[in-house]
Amino acid sequence: MSFLAPWALVVGGLAAAGAVILHLVARQRPAAYVLPTTRFIPDRRTLVSRIAQRPRDLLLLALRVLLLLSAAAAFARPMLAPRRVSLGRVVVLDQSRAVARPSEAIGHVRTSMADGVPARLIAFDSAAALLPDGAGSTLDSLSRDTSRTASTGSVSSALVAARRAASLIAAEADSVELVLVSPLAAGELDAATDSVRARWPGRITIARMTARIDSAPAWALDRGLNADDPLAPALTHVPVSPSPTAVRLRRSLVDARDSAFARAGGAIVQWDSVSASPLRPAAIAMGDDVVVATLRRGVPAGGGHVIARWSDGAAAASEVPLGAGCIRRVAVGIPIAGDLPLRPDFQRVARGLMTPCGRAADVTPADSATVARLAGRGPLAHADALIERDRTSSPLVPWLLGLALACGLAELALRARPEPEPA
Repeated sequence: MSFLAPWALVVGGLAAAGAVILHLVARQRPAAYVLPTTRFIPDRRTLVSRIAQRPRDLLLLALRVLLLLSAAAAFARPMLAPRRVSLGRVVVLDQSRAVARPSEAIGHVRTSMADGVPARLIAFDSAAALLPDGAGSTLDSLSRDTSRTASTGSVSSALVAARRAASLIAAEADSVELVLVSPLAAGELDAATDSVRARWPGRITIARMTARIDSAPAWALDRGLNADDPLAPALTHVPVSPSPTAVRLRRSLVDARDSAFARAGGAIVQWDSVSASPLRPAAIAMGDDVVVATLRRGVPAGGGHVIARWSDGAAAASEVPLGAGCIRRVAVGIPIAGDLPLRPDFQRVARGLMTPCGRAADVTPADSATVARLAGRGPLAHADALIERDRTSSPLVPWLLGLALACGLAELALRARPEPEPA
C-alpha cells in the first residue's frame, strides 16, 4: 500500500499523541456535598491536576485516537498497490494529411502493440483522441478506413493526450515508453510543441513514416483584386488564373455560384472587412507566424476547423469543407491607411489564409535537429513522475471518512452519558 499524501499521516500521528498526553493529565473533581457552603471545609487534601501513570477514560481515548488516525489516513489517500509490470507503452498514431501511406503507419503500430506490453493507443490529426481498449479490433477498423483526413496534424495536442493516457497506465508499470508514429511534417509542429514536450519526463521513441509529397501546382486567384483593396499589396505576386481549383476572394456573402465553385474543388475565402468593429491593437497567430497590429476584430460564422486565432485563443479564421473544395471565413478587418499589407509577417499570414483547401500548413518533413530535440535523451519515463496525484482518487477514502464520522458520533454519545453518583 502507498499513500499519495504521506504528510497527512505525520500530522495525524502527532495529533493522536497529543490526545494521549492530554488524557495523562488527570483532573480530579471535588467531592459533592449536600450543602454548597460546606465545600469550603475540605475533609481531605484536594489536587486540581496531576500526571497519571495510566490515562483515564480509556474508551474515550481510544475513540479519539481512532478518529484522528482514520481522518489522517483518509487525507493521506492510501492506494492499494497492484501488481506492476516493468514496462508500459503509449502509442501515438498520426492520421493527418502528412502521412503518405496510412497502411505503413498502422503496420508499425500493430508491431508495437503485439509484444504483450500493456499499451494505450492514441490517434491524432488536428485533435487527439484515446482509442478504446482492444488493439486488434481498433487497428482493423483503422485499416478498413481508407479515407485520409485533410486536417493538419498537431503534435502538441498528441503529446498532451499521451501525457494524460500515461497517467492511467503508470499504475500498472514501472516505466512508460512513448512511441510516436508520424512523418513529423514541419506544419505539425508549432510554438507550443517544445513546452508540451518538456512535460514528458523521459525520452520519446519516434517511428518516422514516409511523408506525403505535395505535388499540387502553385495556386492562383481566379480573378484580380481591385487596386483599392487593402489586400492587394500583400498578394501582388500571386498569379491570376480562372482555374476551377483556384482561390476566389469574396468581400460579401457567398452566393450559389460561389458554392458551385467550391464544390468543383475551388476555395472560397470570405474575408469579412468587419467594418462595424472598432480598430484596436490585436494579435493574430497562424502556425508560427504572429502579426501584431491595429485591426478590426470579428468572429467567423459557421464554425469549422480553426486555422488562425486571436491572441486570447478565439477563432480569427476557420475552414468548412464543401464538396471537393471549401469555404474559408476570415474575420479580420484591415485598416485602409497604413503599411500593414506591406509587412512581411502580415503577407505570410495573408497568403496562408488564401491558399487552397488543406494547404495552409507545410507538409515538408521537419529537420533532423528538431526531431532529435523532440525525441530527447536519457531513460524512459518513470511511472512515479507520470502519476497525477491531484487527480488520482483512492477507493478507501470514503470508508476511512465514514469510520472517522462514526468515532466522532460515538464520542459524543459517550460524553453525553450521565456521570454516576458518588457513593
